[in-house]
Amino acid sequence: MTQISALIVEDEATIAELVATMLETQGITATISPSVADAMHRLQTDVYTLALVDLTLPDGEPDAFIEAARARGSQVIAMSGDPDRLASYAPLPLLEKPFRMKALLEHVRQAVPVLN
Repeated sequence: MTQISALIVEDEATIAELVATMLETQGITATISPSVADAMHRLQTDVYTLALVDLTLPDGEPDAFIEAARARGSQVIAMSGDPDRLASYAPLPLLEKPFRMKALLEHVRQAVPVLN
């Protein structure tokens, strides 16, 4: 069985921990990254099946990270509480905050079909 890993790029610790816990219940190894810089660093040393990325981070836009993650084969799900900002990241899978865990899992299953 292939190990599935996720990088959660989210500066709000409560949200990040909740998402990590939910993913781990599905057998996904979850790593939390609070900033773009930290996420970029982790991407240099580890491979992630999935990246869940908040679009509003303290150290700037996540665009370079999203591009790098996709280039390394990661499936990316964008998250934001700002619907207009979120829409600008289509055609990536989009998750509007606040979201239900059921919606999160649906997006994850679509991004990583092996979970179905």
